[in-house]
Amino acid sequence: MKRWTKTLTVGVALVALGPLAACGGGDEPDPEPTPTEETSDDDAAGGGGVEDLTGQELRTALLRIDDIPATLGTSFESARQAEVTGGNDVTGGPPECVEYLDADYGAEELDRFDFEFRDDVAVTAVYTSIRSFAPGDVDEELEAIRDIFAVCDRFEITPGDQPIEVTVTMTDFADLPGFEDIGEDGLRLQFALSVDGAPTRTMYYHFLQIDDFVAQAGGQLAATQDPSPFLELVEIAEGKLQDLADQVG
Repeated sequence: MKRWTKTLTVGVALVALGPLAACGGGDEPDPEPTPTEETSDDDAAGGGGVEDLTGQELRTALLRIDDIPATLGTSFESARQAEVTGGNDVTGGPPECVEYLDADYGAEELDRFDFEFRDDVAVTAVYTSIRSFAPGDVDEELEAIRDIFAVCDRFEITPGDQPIEVTVTMTDFADLPGFEDIGEDGLRLQFALSVDGAPTRTMYYHFLQIDDFVAQAGGQLAATQDPSPFLELVEIAEGKLQDLADQVG
């Protein structure tokens, strides 16, 4: 019987494990934004600042099911994240791990949207998120993540009765083959989950920054599954993020 590992939630947009889990809605993101009464046609076409973006406009940078490479699965559906793991579930590890799971770090975003898709055939999940920051604040976000995971490389969570060991690997895009030229800044967080020493799942979070935005594209795979298709997913996320940045100008 297929069974999903309980996801964790991480403040910086990690869907599913705290950073490993995100707070998505129950429906797929709206396909295209339309001007609202508060947004003029000129604003919808671009030229306003990041503070003037509507939530609908920001959501255009989220991935859709049609954006997911077939190598990750072909039976994706939108999913609700019913359970989120936070610092209270950490039963072992540096205090920085609790800080991250409780989203107690980095800059305060202006707005944020998270979403998750699941393929019950391949037993795979795909995460997507977009956050906007006031001018000058965005640089704090990735640097805060780097500071935390320079210390938090291993911790334990017990969201239920079964302890889960988490091993974290952090890699800058500059050191990740194929990712070197993606975004203005970027990094990958890899969370390897195991139970009683046996690997179960691996979660990948790719954070990329362009202008005053940070997007995240990643997912959850079987412990032995090849993560290389995430490169294509992140490239698609970069294109959507660049379009949004160009809209703001």
